[in-house]
Amino acid sequence: MLDFFEMKGVPFTREILAKHLFDSSCQKEAAARLEYAVQHRQFCLLTGEAGMGKSTAIRSLVHQLDPIHYHYLYICDSSLTPKLFYREVLQSFGIQPAFRSTDVKRQYQSLMLDIYENEKKLPVIILDEAHHFSESMLQELRFILNFKEDSMSPLSLVVVGQPSLRNLLKVKQLEAIDQRIQMRYQMSGLTEKETHAYIRHQLKMVETPHEIFSEEAIQAIYNFSQGIPRKINTLCSQSLLDAFIQSNKIVGEAHIHRVINEL
Repeated sequence: MLDFFEMKGVPFTREILAKHLFDSSCQKEAAARLEYAVQHRQFCLLTGEAGMGKSTAIRSLVHQLDPIHYHYLYICDSSLTPKLFYREVLQSFGIQPAFRSTDVKRQYQSLMLDIYENEKKLPVIILDEAHHFSESMLQELRFILNFKEDSMSPLSLVVVGQPSLRNLLKVKQLEAIDQRIQMRYQMSGLTEKETHAYIRHQLKMVETPHEIFSEEAIQAIYNFSQGIPRKINTLCSQSLLDAFIQSNKIVGEAHIHRVINEL
């Protein structure tokens, strides 16, 4: 199929290099907010529907973090518990966790302060899939950020999840957590114009020498996907295959509708 469309790689995959990611207005704003939150050691909440580009925003952030100045840790575990969190952090830095939970928390606090005060680096902890967290894990976020009698924070904490997480944090028993969030951003889909640009960008990254998707096809993709990048990728990949099977060099509206019917 790549030879048929004269492509030098596979487009519409998540394996694209961070430096080649498409910069939509939403991604630019997410990047700016995340960068600011990290630089100022803030607690940041990043939310968005599935496939909206949260992981892309995190990839972009991590790509920007200079290892000379930052230590980052990404944890994606929908069943994360406080005990697992502390163990994961300590083990990632080569520290054997103690047996008692109070000792483990003390180890964690000492580690974060040591990185910040002695190594002169800023720890950045990213917790993904947080909309699945139990109440006890969400409650623990207070203690994860509590240093020196709650007078300072040596780290930046970025919590990522679907919009339901915002509602979860509004309940009274989690109000203290919600009040601690210093930066929030809710991701949205691509605009119609950006959807056109995104598809062309993906094809440019694989050095396709000519247009492949018709204007009508792109319009149909936008109408169905509502600008959600993951849906765009799926539609584009499947319709390319459909066009290839039928020996069509151009993906037309009919190919898109056929794929939509299969989905």
